[in-house]
Amino acid sequence: MATASGLTIRPNGSVLAAWLCGACAWAAGAWADDRPLPLDPLARAVVDAVAHPPPTTPRELLAAAARTAEVDADLAALGYFRQLVEKLEQAGDARGDLLADLGDTAEPGALQRLERLLGDREPAALPVVQAIREASSLRRRDPRELARAIEGLRSDSSATRAAATMHLGRAGIGALPVLVELLQTDDDAGGRARGIARELVRALGTDGRQALVAWLGSGDLPHWPGVIAALEAGGIDGTAEYLLAPAAVPGTPPAIRDRALAALGQTPSPGMAATLIAHRLDAVLTPAALPQVDCLLPPNRDADRAQQREPTVDRFVWNPQAGLPERRAVSPRAARAQEAVHLARDLAAVGATEPHAVRLVILARLESMLAFAEDSAAVLHDLAPDQLLAACTGPDGVDVEAIADVLDMAIVRGMFEPAAAVARALEYAVLPIGADGSAAPASLPPPVRKALVRALEVPDATLQWSAARTLALAGGDPPYPGSSRVIEVLRHAATSTGADRVIVAHPDMAIVNSLATGVSRFGYQTVRVTTGRAAVIAAREHRDTMLVMLSARLNRPSAFETTQFIQQQPYGDIPPILVVVDPLDDDPRGCFLTNLILKFSGLECVAIVDRLDSFFQPTVDAGSGTVTAPARFPDALVQLAGPRAVDTAARARRAAIRLDQSRQAAVLLGILSRRCWDIPETTLASLEFAAARPGTAGYNRPAFTPHPSAPTDAAIPESTR
Repeated sequence: MATASGLTIRPNGSVLAAWLCGACAWAAGAWADDRPLPLDPLARAVVDAVAHPPPTTPRELLAAAARTAEVDADLAALGYFRQLVEKLEQAGDARGDLLADLGDTAEPGALQRLERLLGDREPAALPVVQAIREASSLRRRDPRELARAIEGLRSDSSATRAAATMHLGRAGIGALPVLVELLQTDDDAGGRARGIARELVRALGTDGRQALVAWLGSGDLPHWPGVIAALEAGGIDGTAEYLLAPAAVPGTPPAIRDRALAALGQTPSPGMAATLIAHRLDAVLTPAALPQVDCLLPPNRDADRAQQREPTVDRFVWNPQAGLPERRAVSPRAARAQEAVHLARDLAAVGATEPHAVRLVILARLESMLAFAEDSAAVLHDLAPDQLLAACTGPDGVDVEAIADVLDMAIVRGMFEPAAAVARALEYAVLPIGADGSAAPASLPPPVRKALVRALEVPDATLQWSAARTLALAGGDPPYPGSSRVIEVLRHAATSTGADRVIVAHPDMAIVNSLATGVSRFGYQTVRVTTGRAAVIAAREHRDTMLVMLSARLNRPSAFETTQFIQQQPYGDIPPILVVVDPLDDDPRGCFLTNLILKFSGLECVAIVDRLDSFFQPTVDAGSGTVTAPARFPDALVQLAGPRAVDTAARARRAAIRLDQSRQAAVLLGILSRRCWDIPETTLASLEFAAARPGTAGYNRPAFTPHPSAPTDAAIPESTR
């Protein structure tokens, strides 16, 4: 912890601390570009007005820089800002307080405009603006200042109360902890102060309610009475369901229960509370409940363009170390899971036994296990049986038919990863392993088997694989509806070699080779074809197909028909598709490109791109030899498949998972052949190499072994060894 003239710099104030340690050494050098830009008469008038009289104090210099930046007078704004930095460097130990004073008096919009200008002209100066903003925020959130403000609310002086109210209001969410502490009191002398605190909480709006709900989802029971009082002050519309469990659960501490009952205005029975919470949880676990991401994110200025940012939303998350809710950028799925797991906890606490409510709780638990993970695919692959069965345990223990209902529920809601986890849990529930490693042979009940067969139709490779594995081990002897599809899913999974493949299709073989050379620069293996039919076959026959590049001039079938066929493939994931236009496709007579955009606009995960050199290679200045723009291919792929599609580490993890599943699929097909399943000879002949693959290459996971309940003669046939 560092200090500067009484201003406390906590570890989370990284921007300010870095600046105070000398991050602004750029001020001693020249600007990146001092060439004056032409100004219109209005801008010139603003620049002249600001210059007379010339600003001298730090506050005047910041205001002058902001005003000239507002009219795009770049050179004048940068000049004033440079003078401001020199003043800050001369301030010595008082620099921290001076930064905070500037942040307290500057308009947020002015700082944003100045930040935009500096980001374009002088990115090295951005930490100074950020330091001004953070120094002010740190001062407002200083615990000593907040404590003094709370005491000021209790003062008999109206001026003192007004100053304290202003300070707490400017602190915003940062004042919430002290406001909660105040609202927990019930002394007569503090009634006026609590009234002001309730008004301050109400002014926090949606952010305040979300932070309080996150706090109520923690284990900080001593502060729950104040949190509930703050929620009541802000209005419980949209949050009443979170107060039902504190009001209805037997054994709740009286202080918490009384606060919750006062906020609700009625005494809910456990049954009514369970019904209302389940209704809210049912609405949360839907695609419509995913929050919209912020489309106005700041540009990614990282040097490594491959490190793309995931779309995020701001949410308050409980920090157990700090004992407070903190604002964090989380994925939309994690934001939904946070709300769902809170409601699921409350629903279990009130003792809900209604079947639909129990299934919702199980689904929320599984979603929370995966949504908060950095790489949910890796977590799903490594989930231990005990973890899965614990998440799938209801009031009456593990019920396989209830778990099968959760599988259908997850599929209908588009939650394919939790559905895959459920499919795996069914295997462990039906074939439990004893302490000695033994297990009694068992098979799935017919309704459960039907649910798994339905899962084989979902266009998600992980879900198909999990359902096929469970059916192969515990589905019983064939024939039954869907047994042949189990074999096909396993056969498709066994085609993986752990290498990312791209299908390149163009009628001209020379252009095919050119496109394949370009995409191979990014670590992909290419499959080169010249017709749409060949592209469809190549995309369907291999599990490792990560991308398809189709020429807009394809025929037999056309590019549009080829795209439709690929997006209807029966096995594995549907790959993203890039439709490549040639340089002369949009000639003046035809409007080919316009028609193409309109035709493909109704299809998802499809983009139209060109094949210019800049698509696969960086643009280099001919004179200096410096890179002026990176290759456009990674950005195009990010738009289609997300940032993980271009992240090297994420690609390697997924490739290793596919390779491990390929080996497991080969072993399972050998087991099924021994158990007299009707497996084509061509499939068995292709398993020798797949079964011998190391399933853990580049991935830290134990090798697959058949379940102990498998028949003792269920070994891989000699022909596949």
